[in-house]
Amino acid sequence: MPRDAAASSPPQDAYDRIDALLEAAMRFVPRERGEALFRKWMPRRDRDVEGLAEDKVISMAADAVILSGDLLLSQPSGSGTTAFDRLARSRAGGGRDEAAAIAALCKARFRLLRFEGLAKNQAWKARDVLSDEVLHIAAPELPPLGTAIMLFGRVVDLGGGQFCLAGAITPLDPGAYTMALHHAAAGAQNSAAAVRWAEAVYAYVVRHGTFDVPGLNRPASDADEDDLFEPGQGELHDLSMAWLDLADGVPDAALLARTRQGADLTTILDALAAAVLAGDAGRAEVALAFERLLAVQLETVRRREATSAAGLSLDAVARGLDDAMRSRAWPQRVRTLFETLRAQVSGGRLAEDPGLERLVQRIHALRAKTVAQGCTEQEALAAAEKVAELLDRHGLSLNELEFKSQPCEGIGIQTNRRRAAPIDACIPGVAAFFDCRVWQERAEDAPLRYIFFGLRGDVAAAQYLYEMVERAFETETDAFRASDVYFAMAGERRSATNSFQTGLAQGIAGKLQSMRAARDAVIRSASGRDLVPVKATMVDEEMEKLGLSLTRRVLSRAKSVLTDAFQAGQAAGERFELSPAITRAA
Repeated sequence: MPRDAAASSPPQDAYDRIDALLEAAMRFVPRERGEALFRKWMPRRDRDVEGLAEDKVISMAADAVILSGDLLLSQPSGSGTTAFDRLARSRAGGGRDEAAAIAALCKARFRLLRFEGLAKNQAWKARDVLSDEVLHIAAPELPPLGTAIMLFGRVVDLGGGQFCLAGAITPLDPGAYTMALHHAAAGAQNSAAAVRWAEAVYAYVVRHGTFDVPGLNRPASDADEDDLFEPGQGELHDLSMAWLDLADGVPDAALLARTRQGADLTTILDALAAAVLAGDAGRAEVALAFERLLAVQLETVRRREATSAAGLSLDAVARGLDDAMRSRAWPQRVRTLFETLRAQVSGGRLAEDPGLERLVQRIHALRAKTVAQGCTEQEALAAAEKVAELLDRHGLSLNELEFKSQPCEGIGIQTNRRRAAPIDACIPGVAAFFDCRVWQERAEDAPLRYIFFGLRGDVAAAQYLYEMVERAFETETDAFRASDVYFAMAGERRSATNSFQTGLAQGIAGKLQSMRAARDAVIRSASGRDLVPVKATMVDEEMEKLGLSLTRRVLSRAKSVLTDAFQAGQAAGERFELSPAITRAA
């Protein structure tokens, strides 16, 4: 039968006295012995540090300093005396209470403990895993702990069935716990063997890491002593608490938006670790809140990946987790949780509508036949009209449910430019012509990139039209440079080219707008259906699921142009004749 020590609440000053004596005993620890242990536990070669994150190295060093000092309090010197023994001799003339406290420190034992909750007298109940003894631990400054968390530390018998933890209190992850449980000197009564046990546990924790518990083996958070997070993780903390408050409820749009917007690599990795930590600490409801949060964020990453909307992918998260597992010595359960959630959000793509597949393949075939050949502005607009006809025919042939079940996707258009150019003025018109959303991505020292987002057939058509417009700019600019207007502008030819392209962009954008209006009128009169607002709602709903923070930017239109060159470009952009070659290709 396990022994459950009877408990009477010890006076607060007994605990305070032990705490003060620990600080006094540290003065009897030789500094050089502490430095020797530090060097022994820390990586000795540069290659051992390579690949470790900076915060990992810092936490290793902090643990090595604290744990080496704590160990040396109990480790005998060459003469066989400990720092506590030397403290006792220095305080020989002290009072009876102090002498009793020093004697208790000299007899303190290292124990492997599992917390089991709060006793009636507000002390913590902890079970010695090796002896099966239940102890009542006086711990007025200990943070709230979940049941079943494993701790290693020096336990002092205060008398009257009360105990306290003195010195470093170390939470153990499964790897550290297994090592401590099966060490040859585990639970030894002999002081020298017990110190060997503690040294092995502390060395393992420094080299491999363990759980970070603020207020225990890490500095307490000012915001919340029950905080599972390191500094800088305030948003993750707020999100997790919001999901925790939901319990089994359904998140509202605002919480989903915040969660999706926070779907970056650092947040996801921190949430994975926190979920496992909460589960290991017996806080199942907190672990579940993290898992629900993570499911939304990983689903957001999957959607962004499918739309080419952002650089982070599920594979990139997996690689980041591999690095964290190595550098922070996280338990395998973190990877298992990620793989489980990844399988849930990946789930397989829904079978495509055969008609939609044929439509997309036809658009791709049209691109292959026309884009690589170069084209004029008229041919580009003729291609746009033909593809729009295909899209409209497909949309009108579907019933409402079939239409709304179409997938949304994104296509990234990579330019070779780091600066804006006249062709960029055509981008909104291209997107609007095919009911797409479009945004620009800017990365430092990287070319401009545009993302078209919408129904799958629409984004394929937008990509095709953009490439046709791009070729049209090349063809029409070459023709302008061979014209009399260009040759008459000696000394201003660079400005002339820019002015021509500005006019060309305005002409194409205006023509696309008028063509769009004509299409809408034809569709409504022919079918009585207005697909535009239906598409807009579908795309907006899918955009929300991406969790992107997009900023609307108004481009300045106040540009100085050469009038003749601008008008030549505008006229080229406004001309339109249906090209038989494009019709045959389609």
